[in-house]
Formats: sequence, C-alpha cells, structure tokens
Amino acid sequence: MKRRLSLLILATVLIAALLAGCGNQEKETAGGDANDTPTADEAVGNLQDGTYLIKDPVSDHGNYGMVKMEVADGEISSFSYVEILANSGEEKNEGNYKYQEGLEVIKNLNEQFNEKKDLDEIDFDAVSGATHTKEGFKDIVSRLLAQAEKGETYTPVYTDGEYTAKAEEASHGWLGEVVVVVKDGQIVGIDYFESAVEDMESNKVVFDEDNKPVTDSDGKPKTEPVEVKAGDRKSVDNYAYLDSFDVIKGVQKLIIDNNGTENLDVDSITGATNTRTTMIELVEKALESAK
Repeated sequence: MKRRLSLLILATVLIAALLAGCGNQEKETAGGDANDTPTADEAVGNLQDGTYLIKDPVSDHGNYGMVKMEVADGEISSFSYVEILANSGEEKNEGNYKYQEGLEVIKNLNEQFNEKKDLDEIDFDAVSGATHTKEGFKDIVSRLLAQAEKGETYTPVYTDGEYTAKAEEASHGWLGEVVVVVKDGQIVGIDYFESAVEDMESNKVVFDEDNKPVTDSDGKPKTEPVEVKAGDRKSVDNYAYLDSFDVIKGVQKLIIDNNGTENLDVDSITGATNTRTTMIELVEKALESAK
C-alpha cells in the first residue's frame, strides 16, 4: 500500500513539473518574459547600425527635402529632416523663407520623431498647414527606415564645404562662375551666374502687368535696350534670351539630383547650349577639390 502511494505521489510531481515546463516554453515561444515591452526603436523594425541618408529631387519651387539618420546598437541615435534651397544650399529658416507655418511643421516633425522614433506614432495634425511637407516627410522617412532595416548605409561622396570655379574667358561680354555647396557629402546647392566683364549695352524683354512677355507682330518677345555695368549679374532685367535662365535651372536640378555631373541626361535640356556646357564644366572644376 505504501509503495502504491509513493508511486502515485511521484507521478503527481512529474506531471506538475511537465506542465510547468510546457508553460515556460509557451512564454519563450511568444517572445520571452511577459514584462519585456518593445521599445520605440524595436517598433520600427530591426535596424542595422550605420549612417543613412536620402535626398529628394529638387522641386519646381527650387527646394527639396533631405533626411539623415544614425543607428547605433540597433537604435536610432540621431535623426534630422531638413528642406534645402537649391540656389544657396541653405536650410529653410526665418531669414530665407517666408512661410513660417512650414518652418513650424518641419520643427515639430523632427521633435516628434526624435522623441517617439516611430513614424506610425507621429501626429501629423499637431501643426496645421504645410500638407506637402507632411506628405514628403512621411514618404522620405519611410524609405529611410526601409534602408536601415536592409543595412543600406550611406557613404559621403564629397568633403563638405563651398567650392567655386570661374570660366577662363568671357562669352559675349559675360563671364561664368559657379558656387557649389556640399553638406553631408551631398551637393545641396548650386549658384551659377554670369557677370558683365565691362560696361556695355544689352537688351531685356518687355513684360506686361501679368509678368508675361509682350510679343511683337512677328510673334517674338518685344525687347528694349538697357545699360549694363561691369560686375552686374545677368538677369531678366538686362538679358533678353530667357531660355538661358531655364537652362540654368534645369542643369542645377540635374546635378543636385544626380549628386554630380556623371551620366547626366543633358539631352533633356534644350537651348542655350553654351550656357549648359559652361555650367557643367565649371561644376566639375569646382568639385575637383571636394573629392
């Protein structure tokens, strides 16, 4: 009888131990200790250590977004989203950008993401207005996080700084010059301009009250003479060939988007061939000391 009772007690202990083991295994399968709450960094996925950067294309308004993030030990250690002016390479601020509401949105989104580190937790309605900025932020950060999950790190291409180059000879009285701004190894700003080498007479297009060119009977823009002083920059106020200004904007966008002059689709930009060629050559010359 005693032997049977001992066997019964032993069987009960073994069953209890087996059930306890199964319970622990279920907990481990579910993700470990029930008190282990995922952090904000874990919520965005498994991020790989490194530096990540994305620069959006230059918009028709002459600005664009750029975002940079550092990941250390699988966690976001730094994050910054900025919007940059293509002409100067400057970040938008109160001194160069009049749309205060847009600046507030950029500031707010940066603060929220640095605190929560989870794009899904961002309150995009916290600051009103700047719908385009909000949409752009959500898109570019989503792509950045995807890169971080794959470990597609960023390596700077150029040394940060401002680089200049000047043409050796003037063309029809105008001398080309360029200032290239590099930040985080990226070309962020290009200011190409042509200045008068001496006093001279030029022509400018006549515009109506709606700022549209007035045309003559032959369908061509009406022009009028204007005096140019040495050192004056070429502009719509002293130069009648308006296509050249469109070419400058087009080449600027190509080089910034491409982060360099290699393999540019220059055939997509027609007119003012000399301006296009000079601009590309000067940017290449300026960047020689940035590599």
